[in-house]
Amino acid sequence: MFFGKKLSKKPIINRYFVSGMLISMSFSGMSVGVNAQEILTLNDAISLSLQQHPELHVFTHKSEAAKALITQAEVGTPKVVNAQLEDFLGSGNNSGVSGLQATLSISWLLENDIIESRVNLASSKADATSIDQEVRAVDIAANTAQLYITLLAQKENLKLAKIAEDQAKDLLDNVEGRVKAAKANAIDELRARASLSLYELEVEDLVHEIAATKSALAAQWKGTTNFSVTGTLTNIPSISELDEVLKRLKENPKIQRYILQQQEIESEIDLAVVEESPAWEVSTGIRRNEVIDDFAFVAGISIPIGGEGRNKGLITSLRAKQSQSAAESDALLQSISTDALLLTHKLKHSLHVIQKLSNSSIPVLEKANEQASRAYNIGSYSYTDLFAVQKELLNAQKSLIDAYTNIQLSNIELERLTGTSVSKNERAL
Repeated sequence: MFFGKKLSKKPIINRYFVSGMLISMSFSGMSVGVNAQEILTLNDAISLSLQQHPELHVFTHKSEAAKALITQAEVGTPKVVNAQLEDFLGSGNNSGVSGLQATLSISWLLENDIIESRVNLASSKADATSIDQEVRAVDIAANTAQLYITLLAQKENLKLAKIAEDQAKDLLDNVEGRVKAAKANAIDELRARASLSLYELEVEDLVHEIAATKSALAAQWKGTTNFSVTGTLTNIPSISELDEVLKRLKENPKIQRYILQQQEIESEIDLAVVEESPAWEVSTGIRRNEVIDDFAFVAGISIPIGGEGRNKGLITSLRAKQSQSAAESDALLQSISTDALLLTHKLKHSLHVIQKLSNSSIPVLEKANEQASRAYNIGSYSYTDLFAVQKELLNAQKSLIDAYTNIQLSNIELERLTGTSVSKNERAL
């Protein structure tokens, strides 16, 4: 009858995930048909997000600005041309231009150390912009992956809901026949109709949820929803892989950002130290003496004095700021380590749930479901008990989908914490 025909001896969830009924995500391209839709893999979706996401476009301009500041930092103080006339248009011996002395010279600052420090500081800021872009890219990749996995899970729940809807329709037909034959109470028929309407509503809800998730996913790259996703949720990390993840926490771009911040502050300190002593000024030129009709070479140097310690307060402040950054980095690493440890525990628990449901709960419930169906058909089992068994099996199958989904989402979050771009991971999805 109905349950024996519609339900496999294997759990429904395994028929969709384990046996490979879903297309592998390693394929990407356009499906063939009149209403062709683009088939997106997880890596496709992430690549589109990283190429088209509006927030990442901002960093293109920031990077250009940072590079321009490096160029600007290389520019020194302009050289100065000095022209000086002495001893002319006076009285007596210096009347007219007879005693004229003319000096033409050029002067410049010895500021190579200052320019080098400015360039180092500008370069540090450019590196910070680059790491900021990487931090945001990892977040965008992770958000895209989470939406993608959510969409896959919703599709599997929809398939399960449609099977449950078909089961409810067949059961209603069965109950109607039994009521007409006076083998069942009319109340059972009413309950079967109500059950069918609830399953129909669940299907409608999932259709709406899928549409909403597709819109959110497409918004990552400002695209349309004219695409479909494909894959399986059953490719899960091993315990050894989870332990390996915990060793890569310092690779998180946010941690690297603090390291660069401290290097940037060190560059500011170097610049402040160099600027404590103003640059020396050197000049050189020639002098014309009309009295003796002669030319002479002239040179000079100006050495500022009293500059020591004038940036002492600034340097002390920068040192404190550097220590603050180091403390914040340590605190962030501790927080990330705690979050990663909790995620690994969640992953291991989900693995245990999958094992229990797949190997124990669902097979037993399917066997109970088959026996309940046969017993109901010969009149030795009530509709209430049959419905309860059916519901228990359906709930177990949903729990299995949830467990697989939770593993994928937790794994994505782990990748976010380690700073590993989801798109670069070799995922079997």
